Amino acid sequence: WHQQLTLGFNVLLYGLGSKRNLLEDFRCSLLPNRCHVVINGYFPSITIKMVLNSIISEFLEDGIGIRNPMEQLDYICTRFRQDSSLELYLVIHNIDGEMLRAERNQRVLGQLASLPNVHLIASVDHINGPLIWEQSKVGWFNWLWCEVTTYEPYAEETSYENSLLVQQSDSLALSSLTHVLRSLTPNARGIFQLLVEHEIDNKNNPSNPGLSFQDFYERCRVAFLVNSDLTLRAQLTEFRDHKLIRTKKGADGVEYLSIPIDASTLSSFMENQDLDS
Repeated sequence: WHQQLTLGFNVLLYGLGSKRNLLEDFRCSLLPNRCHVVINGYFPSITIKMVLNSIISEFLEDGIGIRNPMEQLDYICTRFRQDSSLELYLVIHNIDGEMLRAERNQRVLGQLASLPNVHLIASVDHINGPLIWEQSKVGWFNWLWCEVTTYEPYAEETSYENSLLVQQSDSLALSSLTHVLRSLTPNARGIFQLLVEHEIDNKNNPSNPGLSFQDFYERCRVAFLVNSDLTLRAQLTEFRDHKLIRTKKGADGVEYLSIPIDASTLSSFMENQDLDS
């Protein structure tokens, strides 16, 4: 496999049974003195931003200040193209995992895999796993398929099953949220994102009642998203119809706005907006 990787192929392991131990044996025997990143695609909390953060923090420290995922990807690709002495091995367990199979995530992984000095070896387990790659992405990955039936139990991969059940509900919420927002105008999306940012900034503040209507109006006006409070109220009515927001009056009689979705899902939503922009 190592020779095939150095010849420009990326290796994809498939077959019945867990391939985790097989990949770990390969990593421990052939990659201990080489720069490599291990990605556990079956983790319920893995995100593509975490993958990019790991590459930058481990091997490209001068790019640590970059936060936007697409800027991180551009930075990584530029550095690896400019410096042929850089070499990186990506070891991905379950590249078809629930949290990695989204089109945008596979696009990012594909662009990394297309770099001549980045070598990718991964496993795929879902019976429909190959369907996540369209013809254009197959070209990026340049897969060499290796059948490695092990009949080993998926002990490590399924140990997160309970967490995955929770994560799937979060994924459904994220998918629904993204779908609804795409049907709205750019201004409406901008208004909603301002409220999302407030929710994320205050996620560790249990006493936070939400964002008052007046403060929200001021923020929207400064961002040139509305020109009157009537415009904002009309937009909030649409958000309520889609069950995107919740409003309540505080003890002080002030109207507060909040989003009835957990902070981790909102963070994933904002990350996806960065990738799509």
